[in-house]
Amino acid sequence: MRQIPNLLTLLRIALSPVIAWLILQARFREALGLVVLAGLTDWFDGYAARLLRVSGKLGVILDPSADKVLLVTLFVTLTAAGLIKSWLLCLVLGRDLVIVIGALLLRIYRNARRFVPTVLGKVSTFFQIVFVLMVLLDAAFPHPVVGALRITALFLTVLFTVLSGIGYVRIGIRMARRGPDSSGSQFSD
Repeated sequence: MRQIPNLLTLLRIALSPVIAWLILQARFREALGLVVLAGLTDWFDGYAARLLRVSGKLGVILDPSADKVLLVTLFVTLTAAGLIKSWLLCLVLGRDLVIVIGALLLRIYRNARRFVPTVLGKVSTFFQIVFVLMVLLDAAFPHPVVGALRITALFLTVLFTVLSGIGYVRIGIRMARRGPDSSGSQFSD
């Protein structure tokens, strides 16, 4: 019973290649359905963890990793399918790469061990999720309203990806200057 949250998280990871395959086969409705199911598993694993009072180290690492695997899979696959421009994929992955490299360098050189997401980072991730949902929705059920929502989501995704990337770089520079005792305002996404 206590493993239910982790099993739901593992299901989300397992759905990622299936969703990628569906997108590459232009089966957008099925892919959209599985993305919604994956989103529900994300909500249910958090709910189950709170209900069962389970807060293990594995879940703390596994849950955000599953979210990132799914989101990266969606961006890469939607780009490969021609539904997202490659510059946006580069922007999203570039920001994540800067965060990971920065966190690794801070860990190695400043012994930083705790990395908490910023509000801008969470907002950026939210709009990235909304954007890929709008792309899939537009591919599955083309409609002018969905197209307009997709453009709005694209603008907000770009804006908050850039702003959060700049924010993380600024935090990383401050942490590097302060040294290993600066454990208060660290980041991750």
